[in-house]
Amino acid sequence: MNARRIAGSETPDSDSAIPSLDQTILALYPDLLRELPIGFVLLLLEDPSDPKTFRVVDANRAAAAITGSTTQELLGRTLADFPKLLETTIPGGWPKAIRPGEVRDLGELSYGDERIQEGVYSVRVFPLSSNFLGVAFEDITDRKLAERILRDSEERFRLLVDGVQEYAIFQLDPMGHVASWNAGAARLKGYTSEEIIGKHFSVFYPQEDLLIDKPQNLVAKAARHGQSEDEGWRIRKDGSRFWANVVITALRDPKGNLLGFAKLTRDATERREKEEALTKAKELLELRIEQRTTVLTRVNQELRTEIAERERAEEQLRASLDQLRALAARLQSVREEERTSIAREIHDELGQACTAIKMDLALIGRRLTKKQTQLRTKVELAIQLVDSMIVTLRRIASELRPRTLDDLGLPAALEAQAQEFESRTGIHCSVIFPKKPLTLDTERSTAIFRIFQESLTNVARHAHATRVEARLERENDRVIFQVFDNGSGFDPAQAREHKSLGLLGMQERALLLNGSLKVEGQRGAGTTLTLTIPLFPSVTG
Repeated sequence: MNARRIAGSETPDSDSAIPSLDQTILALYPDLLRELPIGFVLLLLEDPSDPKTFRVVDANRAAAAITGSTTQELLGRTLADFPKLLETTIPGGWPKAIRPGEVRDLGELSYGDERIQEGVYSVRVFPLSSNFLGVAFEDITDRKLAERILRDSEERFRLLVDGVQEYAIFQLDPMGHVASWNAGAARLKGYTSEEIIGKHFSVFYPQEDLLIDKPQNLVAKAARHGQSEDEGWRIRKDGSRFWANVVITALRDPKGNLLGFAKLTRDATERREKEEALTKAKELLELRIEQRTTVLTRVNQELRTEIAERERAEEQLRASLDQLRALAARLQSVREEERTSIAREIHDELGQACTAIKMDLALIGRRLTKKQTQLRTKVELAIQLVDSMIVTLRRIASELRPRTLDDLGLPAALEAQAQEFESRTGIHCSVIFPKKPLTLDTERSTAIFRIFQESLTNVARHAHATRVEARLERENDRVIFQVFDNGSGFDPAQAREHKSLGLLGMQERALLLNGSLKVEGQRGAGTTLTLTIPLFPSVTG
């Protein structure tokens, strides 16, 4: 850029005496303008009233680079060579800018033609003399795009948070006052945003938590460690309570200053009720086992009293009682174990003990004299009772955990279950297995077997079917198990509305294995249940 174009004969006060230092500084301006990253062009106003006559007499490197042109292409051209530019609002602001005064910002311009690349430009103009006008501009296309992307991202995030119905998601200021409120929070807690924003979040806590300053302790913990989690009772606007799972996360700026907290609340009332119901069911099962053990002990004590006169028989019965007492103690200690362990103990220990009792009773019966009819009758009744007990124990053990599943594997267990179902209901039932043997771990085998059991139970109760077909196959890294019946069918959506416990149980088993359970049914066209669960990378078929 040539200094004479700015400080030439046409510049006011050009004849004035300029101190040597000022002359030196003035001489530096052309080099400075040439190297500026902001585009700059110098216009000669041949006719100040007609923008079409404004001629480009100088342009820096940035001006050529930003517009996608060259300095040679820009120099000497008038605005008449840029007709599309004359159609914009920019030329309308130049007459005011020509007047002496401060730099005039003409705003942002979206522009592009055959000489200037398409983009968004920020334009400022300022007078240099009565017939020279400086134009500074900057390509802000990328910045505008980034701003738009940021706005769109923020808006999408806001819509996402506002649209969540299952969780209460809101923000707190550093002092714990509610600063934002989504639709899920309004649904869960009953407050509208106008009612709650600005209030302290302690309004959601019951009195017993306020007495121990629990709200403040939770945010203080989040501020120290970044996050805090809690479960407990919370209060809705109408005063009702719900069991909540709460996560509070501290929000900080890049410098680490605390900006506030993000709070996520989930209604866990239903889950807690299920856990309580499961606990009660376990306690009831324990009580029933204890009652059965008590009955067994009492029966054996009566038998020992009846045969007290025979020392050998007494010793044998005492040994039997010791075995049963040991078994009872064992049952007490394993009540908290899994159903698999309970079934195995019932089948092995109780079954063997009952067989021993039966053998002892049979031995006693053979040693009784013909005159001891009353005692013989007692022994025979006891043997019948033991036989009945053995049948009952086998049934209970089978219902808790079929031994076939552990001893022979899933295919044998499925086949046995299908045969038992067919013999019990008269409904033809078949199972198709893959040609190549499929090896599954215990967890997956149990899940597939229990889902098959539950599906057969549903068929027997509701389907009115004549045929059931099950298919087990492997597809890549997944195992797929399907059960089809030709019964009356049903509407899965209606079953979900009625919260079918059987269907929910099967779905929970699938989810625990990161799988899925799909039930497709149509009135009069049967029902198909499809279980899909992933295999571990180490599992091979």
